[in-house]
Amino acid sequence: MQNNTLTKGDSPGRILLVIIPVLVTGSGLYLLGNHLEISFIKSIGHTVIITGFLWMTCRSYVKFLWRRYPWETYPLLHIVLEVVGITTFTMIFGFTLNSIELRLNIFPPNELLWLEILVTLLVTYLITGIHEMVYFYRQWIINFSRSVRLEKDSIEAKYEILKTQINPHFLFNSLNSLTSIVDDNPRAVDYIQDLSEFLRYILGSRDKDLVYLRDELKVLNHYYELQKSRFQENLRISLDIPEKYHLYTLPPLVLQMLVENCIKHNIISSEKPLKIEISASNESIVVKNILQRKGDVVSTGHGLRNISERYRYFTSREGSIKETKNEYIVSMPLLIVEL
Repeated sequence: MQNNTLTKGDSPGRILLVIIPVLVTGSGLYLLGNHLEISFIKSIGHTVIITGFLWMTCRSYVKFLWRRYPWETYPLLHIVLEVVGITTFTMIFGFTLNSIELRLNIFPPNELLWLEILVTLLVTYLITGIHEMVYFYRQWIINFSRSVRLEKDSIEAKYEILKTQINPHFLFNSLNSLTSIVDDNPRAVDYIQDLSEFLRYILGSRDKDLVYLRDELKVLNHYYELQKSRFQENLRISLDIPEKYHLYTLPPLVLQMLVENCIKHNIISSEKPLKIEISASNESIVVKNILQRKGDVVSTGHGLRNISERYRYFTSREGSIKETKNEYIVSMPLLIVEL
């Protein structure tokens, strides 16, 4: 998903589109006073149309570049495409317009065509620069608001953890003691060990913003074993993760939350075993499950919305949700961030 925040609220562009022609026309009328001529009126109309057209074209092109190649991800490509695109468009536009005017005999031949096109190009660069400044300012406002919101959410989350925090040493010592008590029951020992590792990971990652995918896969295996003790062979999780993705990063416990979401909303029984497939491709992690919804569970969407909010702090790439007749597919981006 692309970040569409910057495409909303284009009122500055529309306002300037009105202001500039008005200023051009008004200044011309003021300077000439009562000495208006038909040629001047034609020239004013010609200037207003060209200015408006260039303004709208530059605005649309800048919007496209911010959506498709945002500065924070593709800074060099953004500026190269902008300069090349604006220059090419202005040159083609200038020569094409001059040819049309000569063919229709609207204006006499222009001996200073190259100079006029150069001036037009400089004006176009100025217009583009104004649009870029507007978008930079709006992006700064968005990032600042997002930072404040995430900081507030982080403080609230840490407060909730403090309210319910169990001393980790006491917890793990208790689990070790429990293991020795049930030492003659291998299944119970395995369950306690998986639970211990799962809780250890949760406590260890609570202050981390990102973790390696390989660590998420390890803790997911412990979570899977815990769930299998409940659902037996009726729950099946298969992994297809190329090793090259193991050092990509993502927010902690994303995989566990996505799998938990599948378990929560789908029937799991011997008649309808639930199969969940987890794969990685195109720098994304994909969780897919057979769709067999429970009738008594209402989805609020809070879980997936929470995951998306955590991602927005690190990337403009967004996840996607696709539902077919038989499958439910969630795709979330994998990040290339050194930890």
